Amino acid sequence: MLLSFVAGCIGGQTQPSETQTAPAETYEFKMATFYLAGDPGFEIAQHFADTVEKMSNGRIKIEVYQAGELGFPVTEIVDSTANGVVDMAIFYSSYLASQDPIMALSGGKPGPLSNPYEVFFQVKGVEDLIKATFEKFGVVYIGPMIYGEPEILVTTTPINKLDDLNGKILRSSGMAAVFYNTLGAQAMMMASGELYQALQLGTIDGLEWTDFTANYKMGFHEVAKYVLEPTPGVNLHSEATIHAYLIINPAVWEKLPEDLKEIIRVANMETYLWGSHYVNSLNREYREKWVEAGATITRLPPEDNAKVIETAMGLYVEYAKKSPEAREYVTRLVEIWRELGHEDWANALDAALKQG
Repeated sequence: MLLSFVAGCIGGQTQPSETQTAPAETYEFKMATFYLAGDPGFEIAQHFADTVEKMSNGRIKIEVYQAGELGFPVTEIVDSTANGVVDMAIFYSSYLASQDPIMALSGGKPGPLSNPYEVFFQVKGVEDLIKATFEKFGVVYIGPMIYGEPEILVTTTPINKLDDLNGKILRSSGMAAVFYNTLGAQAMMMASGELYQALQLGTIDGLEWTDFTANYKMGFHEVAKYVLEPTPGVNLHSEATIHAYLIINPAVWEKLPEDLKEIIRVANMETYLWGSHYVNSLNREYREKWVEAGATITRLPPEDNAKVIETAMGLYVEYAKKSPEAREYVTRLVEIWRELGHEDWANALDAALKQG
């Protein structure tokens, strides 16, 4: 844990005189991310660090590290934060989907959400469950930081309908991976640094790695020319979601004075809003870059929309059985979706839960 205190020792004296004001404590933190430098998510994390330093007048300085830079895989970010290897981190909960159903449900999953305001509304409706789950893993949950638009599916061969997924090997994680497996694909987890070559060599037929911008910056447009983009209100394997929650080591958080804790909370919220606009703007630009690079962009035919919802309902019912907390999370989604106007999804989930 890197937590440094700078004391104001003037003229060799350890105690300030009555007319002097002791300098405030300053803190230097290491922050782990699962992004590579250059990814929009990494830029958003750096924006957070810069915002905290500015708001705190330099009392907090955060050094942001890209995926793997600190010597541990992205799946160990939570453990590394809990154990004090790093002071804070941003984390995609789907990486721990196999260890806790709430981690799966709070990450990328099938659903109707399509914008940052819907996502934030949904998170606030289940935030007590997300917070308690992160605490079980030994870290302090601060809140959602990085918004993710509904994810695209990038492939080396055309996917024009759900049946085309049968037999395809796809990089995916969390509930999205289960969704693809249910449809007859073979989903596998793979680190970001391996994806370009895996597409190039045909090790995988496609991948879901967030949005148009991030996929383009990773160079995937060079080795995969087909994109299946989401249908608003239906999506595919992943609705709009939270790509990164901010977490902090408990000892670090406990030692921070209240005014600095509030700065971190406010900066986190500001970063979510700023990043949401940044992501949306970039995706409009980079969708055109995909077209210019020769990509074919398609959507599922309308007749497949009902199958997406039906497949998703089966997953939600199964996850609801995994724990009382998961059942509560899934049950709350019915009213959350209904309040957001997604009646088809709300009614389907309500019926599925009653039958299941």
